[in-house]
Amino acid sequence: MLNAECGVSREHTGGMTVTKCGLKTPRSAFRTPHSVLRIQHSNGFTLFEVIITIVIVSILAGIAGILISQGVRAFSDEQARSDVYQQARLGMERMAREIRVIRSRTDITTMANTNLRFTDVAGTTVGFNWASPTLQRWNGIGNDVLASNITAFTFAYYQQDGVTAAAAPATLWLVEITLTATQGSETLQLRSRVHPRNF
Repeated sequence: MLNAECGVSREHTGGMTVTKCGLKTPRSAFRTPHSVLRIQHSNGFTLFEVIITIVIVSILAGIAGILISQGVRAFSDEQARSDVYQQARLGMERMAREIRVIRSRTDITTMANTNLRFTDVAGTTVGFNWASPTLQRWNGIGNDVLASNITAFTFAYYQQDGVTAAAAPATLWLVEITLTATQGSETLQLRSRVHPRNF
């Protein structure tokens, strides 16, 4: 026990309080009820800190959401463009392949800017026509869709020199196909010249 003369001195060294009697006591032994409350609350977060954290996390989540949605939109736009371009290329290849096998000049029944109809070497009636924005293939009974989103299309017919226009099947040597596919603000123009093998 300490006698009555011993009291708390004002000397503090290394977290210890030195009494008048020379005893060293940890400072924590002299806490008041108010200081205990302050120490217990100093381990948590204040309301202000929690609100600031929520605001910062919300801003970061918003930015991440915008970036992700832009990436998804760009991917879906690119996918749609790719589909349109693929259709246009496949349509062009199909027309070129079938025009090459026209049986003869006399087997061409229609020769117009957006419509060509003929009989191929197998005796099948084949034709291609454009009804904006759809490129169609005549199958002998009706039209099948060959490509969509075709915003411009023309057939041009040339004589053997490749410059002079052919006005009738009798002088036809080359068929030039030009088409434009559009998706949004993107356009793709394809052009091909085809010489039927049997001419």
